[in-house]
Amino acid sequence: MFAALTPEQHQLVDVSRRLAGDLGCPNPSELPHDRDDPAAWTTLVEAGLVAMHLEEAVGGGGAHSADVALVVEQLATQTCLVPFLGQGVLAPELARRGGADVAVLGSLAAGERRLTVALSADLRGLATMTGAPLAFDARGATHGLVLDGRRLLAVPIEGRPFDQADVTRVAHRLAMVSSDPEVIGHLSIEAETRFLAFALAMLAADLVGVADAALRSAIDYVRERRQFGVAVGSFQAVQHLAADAAVALEAARSSMWHAAWAADELGADDALIAARQAKAVASRAALEVVEAQTQLFGGIAITWEERAHVRVRRALLDRVVLGDEHVHYDAIATARLGARV
Repeated sequence: MFAALTPEQHQLVDVSRRLAGDLGCPNPSELPHDRDDPAAWTTLVEAGLVAMHLEEAVGGGGAHSADVALVVEQLATQTCLVPFLGQGVLAPELARRGGADVAVLGSLAAGERRLTVALSADLRGLATMTGAPLAFDARGATHGLVLDGRRLLAVPIEGRPFDQADVTRVAHRLAMVSSDPEVIGHLSIEAETRFLAFALAMLAADLVGVADAALRSAIDYVRERRQFGVAVGSFQAVQHLAADAAVALEAARSSMWHAAWAADELGADDALIAARQAKAVASRAALEVVEAQTQLFGGIAITWEERAHVRVRRALLDRVVLGDEHVHYDAIATARLGARV
């Protein structure tokens, strides 16, 4: 792996950053709400970002998974409400890995059909037909993708969303007692492994984006905030706190880049190990960075009007989706050292 962005990837980052700024996140006083924004969704579709990892033959962008991660990261810096991760990235990939037909994949790539992934009640895995699964990042979605054995089903979303930590996303229950759900495809064990490697890398990218925005905003604040006639950022203790957060963030970004590259370039098992490491490192780093952000902002960080708490909430939910660092470190140890006696 050559760990540097190409000129084309730098351009993709710039475009994604501008789009993220345009879409943005409303004032925290307007959150949470469950209103869909069709115009924002259309903007991402027309920019070719929705389902960009799908093959061009079905209307996707034929992009590398590393390119997708760069876009996810940039949209996360603005904690955008548009459900790009759930509906524009993860659902198309799950449908693709499940062998969905061209008509389904084409409708997802065109942004005409709004599916999202469904998670188990504890958020640690993909939803099955048992328990109380929930649709993740479901703003504007009509169905959640659920596993029934090896079958991949599209199950309708029902009712109003319920409260959750992350005020930038919407979660719904699924209509599990509905009539026969649509069969999207069949997900083999290897295909599920491939999907999980991709999904964990993308969640790591979202965590990196949130943490990056948290640190940048906090540094901007301490540069301007003055005490005793000098900028707070000139205090050594403040500088050390920011420096430690920056080191944690860069470690997470490097690990995330490797996982995103590995999702397309390595075998399924090796890609999953790389993704588990990235999700673990990014989960811990994002927690450290948003905590440092809160300390650097001081009292203003715990006011509803400041965006600091919005980033904290998003990082906390991202951390537990498909497993936190403890889950993945245990899984890596088991894979490398064997099952515990």
